[in-house]
Amino acid sequence: MQIRESRQLPALTANDVKIKVSCGGICGSDLRVYKGTISYAQYPLRPGHEVIGTVVGAGSNAQHKIGSKVVVFPNTYCGECEFCAGGKTNICIHKKPLGVSTDGVFAQEIILDAKYLIPVPAELPDKRAILIEPFAVTVHALKKAGITPGTTVAVIGCGTEGLLSIALALYQGAEVTVIDINPLKLALAERLGKVTTLLPGEVNNKVFDVVIEAAGVKEAIQQAISIVKPGGIMVPLGITMDPVHLSPIHIVRNEISILGSIIYTVEDFADAITYLGDPSLFVEPIVSKTWAYENYQEAFNDAMSGDYAKIIVTFD
Repeated sequence: MQIRESRQLPALTANDVKIKVSCGGICGSDLRVYKGTISYAQYPLRPGHEVIGTVVGAGSNAQHKIGSKVVVFPNTYCGECEFCAGGKTNICIHKKPLGVSTDGVFAQEIILDAKYLIPVPAELPDKRAILIEPFAVTVHALKKAGITPGTTVAVIGCGTEGLLSIALALYQGAEVTVIDINPLKLALAERLGKVTTLLPGEVNNKVFDVVIEAAGVKEAIQQAISIVKPGGIMVPLGITMDPVHLSPIHIVRNEISILGSIIYTVEDFADAITYLGDPSLFVEPIVSKTWAYENYQEAFNDAMSGDYAKIIVTFD
């Protein structure tokens, strides 16, 4: 990976918006692209999809005002397939994720179609606004879980999505147990509020109404199924290419619901912004460190270490 001066940005078309990028968050998919483990990534490739910035130019059809704050909606969708027609743009058959299938947005200035930029309230601090995109993933997933006050929730894995799931479940009044192999991550989870923390081998016979699997490893997925109460829900958020052994008779006899969840819709972004606008949603510990873009290697090294939550890169 290296810093390059890109070619001059093209003139704006009617639907385009030019953004001066403020900062971006390093995601697990950025790390997989960096390590070359996403088979469909198109190299050479600029990474990045979690960014916020300020509008500095807009085409004649764009509704975004110069000077306004926006967040990037980084998964394109066709708007015409059966899934888009049903409001499920997150599973559009023509979807292209920025930073994987096409160049990402880790740059000082970018141009995007206006429909992939969502307004952010000016009063929402950048340290919270930068979490909008990953938090929308969590919002989409936890909608499926139907969490209400008193629901027992286990979250397996304390990466960014796991930590955001913990924060939202606590906000919704759940009794939260956190499971991870890394004591540093368990300590970070404890900073979010009243949670019970366990290593995987300490779970024993405990069972939960809802289990959020956010580790993305086969052992975690298998454990997630095993600790769901009869009639409960497991939401797999983590992504692994490894085959996973599940027992159909355990799932059927216990009437366990497995509800897959992938990214988000525009509505989930709007809900994420609303949640983050409420100071009682406590997410501040989730941003671990901030690096200037010139120090990209240190930023990626921290992100790959597994000892931190969200690592931020600034582009000002």
